[in-house]
Amino acid sequence: MHLPLRFFLFNLLFVSILFSQPTDTTSIRFAWLTDIHVGSTTGKKDLRTVVQDIKQENAVSFAIVSGDISEIDMGDNLQIAKSLLDSMDIPYYIIPGNHDTKWTDSGGGRFSQLWGNDRFMFEWGEYLFIGVHQGPLMRMGNGYIDPDDIAWVNEMLQALTDPQQKVFIVLHYPLDPSIDNWHALRDVIRPFNIQAILHGHGHSNRVQSYEGIPGIMSRSTLGRRQAGSGYSLVQLYPKVAEFSERIPSLDSLRMWYSLPLGNNRPADTLLLPYPDYSENDTSGVALTWQVATGSIITSAPAVQNNQVIVSTTAGKVLALDLETGIQNWNWSAHDAIHSTPAIKGSRVVFGSIDSTITCLSTRDGQLKWQIKTNGPVLGSPLIHKSNVFIGSGNGVFRSLKLRNGKLNWSNSTIDGYIETKPVISGGLVMFGAWDGGFYALDLKHGTLRWKWSEGRQGPLYSPAACWPVTADSKVFIVAPDRAMTAINISDGKTVWRKTGHKVRETIGISEDKKTIFARTMQDSVFAIRSEASDFEIKWNVHAGFGYDFAPSAIIEEDDQIFFGTRDGRVYCLDSLTGAVIWHYRVSDGLVNTIATVTGNSILVTAADGNVSFLSF
Repeated sequence: MHLPLRFFLFNLLFVSILFSQPTDTTSIRFAWLTDIHVGSTTGKKDLRTVVQDIKQENAVSFAIVSGDISEIDMGDNLQIAKSLLDSMDIPYYIIPGNHDTKWTDSGGGRFSQLWGNDRFMFEWGEYLFIGVHQGPLMRMGNGYIDPDDIAWVNEMLQALTDPQQKVFIVLHYPLDPSIDNWHALRDVIRPFNIQAILHGHGHSNRVQSYEGIPGIMSRSTLGRRQAGSGYSLVQLYPKVAEFSERIPSLDSLRMWYSLPLGNNRPADTLLLPYPDYSENDTSGVALTWQVATGSIITSAPAVQNNQVIVSTTAGKVLALDLETGIQNWNWSAHDAIHSTPAIKGSRVVFGSIDSTITCLSTRDGQLKWQIKTNGPVLGSPLIHKSNVFIGSGNGVFRSLKLRNGKLNWSNSTIDGYIETKPVISGGLVMFGAWDGGFYALDLKHGTLRWKWSEGRQGPLYSPAACWPVTADSKVFIVAPDRAMTAINISDGKTVWRKTGHKVRETIGISEDKKTIFARTMQDSVFAIRSEASDFEIKWNVHAGFGYDFAPSAIIEEDDQIFFGTRDGRVYCLDSLTGAVIWHYRVSDGLVNTIATVTGNSILVTAADGNVSFLSF
């Protein structure tokens, strides 16, 4: 998500600001805004109130905005926020939060387009401020810091001319296990003079300690029941920082915390342990090879013959030798790729948030064709016969010819953005969107045949992230409203709907299409009969993976099912009984949908950017 030109321009801006800043550190005052949520009921109004108040605070030198700028990155929510923030007429430094990177019809690209980058570094007086975001990018999971961002923070700190310089780290999440790879950033910053971690996410004023490093959480700008909208004002003196809550409607300014400044290197303390991989020793699973791509991966691997193809949020497509992991070729888009590649014959197809759909040769990565669309392409393609079916972030679904990319048809009547992989059955192509709806289009002409929308109201409950499955004239979906639903393919009517098992977005189907699998949000996996006219369980097991909401699909091969978890584990269960065969930890972050190679080997991609080949 970091464009070299934009980064260069950002640094030019940083240098110009740097040399214009005051060197007198007797007192520096800045405003701190977080969790703005423009697009929520009062987000825009509350931000306008806060901005107007800051404009009247003549002593405020700059502002920091620490994430969740929008309720959901759709429409003009971010643009509205930017217009209001720009009107403060003071420098401000901003990072996105999980609401800006998880629920986004731009794939997170709009934030960087508006603000030039999704991370910042600047100096003011004797202080250095560094801000990076933690996602999660598109996929529901814990926060995860891009390996590229961690390398950048390390580079910035290592280049300090004064290792004792006072540093503030700005995040959206707390620096704790709510960020899966918190330990990676902790290890980078711990040797330096970190004054505090400043973050939002919790919508309250709170003081914490992150393994000896002070942590300060600020309230949301949103109004609360007993008080109106507000923000934090921070006064930096030579030896202390005072944090005050400002509530404009009450003309209230209350100092609630005083942070000592100076040599704040954390004392020796008991650190939180690194993620535990000891379960792997008794799993019976071997890590044949592992390749680090250096950036987050949100897509599943695609396998054909002796080659695996993966895409990354750095915009890379890599072809790796299946036996060794050695790179055969690579190709670069102009922006992030969240799309799982689809392969047929000698062609691989994928979409990018740079608004392109691309087809490459699987042999050497040469471009076969590319079409430019009018919106980010977030969906994963499905190749059916000689056609490609794929959805995009602006609610357009397309059918293209695999041979040359020419358009068969497009449907632009979808009310929400599309990120899923569609499914085809009964002459229909079906998929969910982030408007609460599940759509069925005519396979040949793209006309709407039916739209199902009987789930819980609100876009965040949409059946939009699961990969739907079909069997016995029904299509099966799960959604964040904790419900599993069977829909009649012919007319879009609900056959049955079950809410008791608290599923979310993980579903799969057996190779013989007689069994549907689903994972719940707490420890268990169950199987149901696809032919049944009502919800009928075949087995339900406690698999022991804990609380989980990762949206990876369940894949079956040779009477085994495979799925990944949000904390980096891969599970293998007997598909006939549900018995856990093994589990193996491959990462410290979310595992994407797994690709089977044979009955005893699989390919895994994870948020940490690693591609892993497991044998068992």
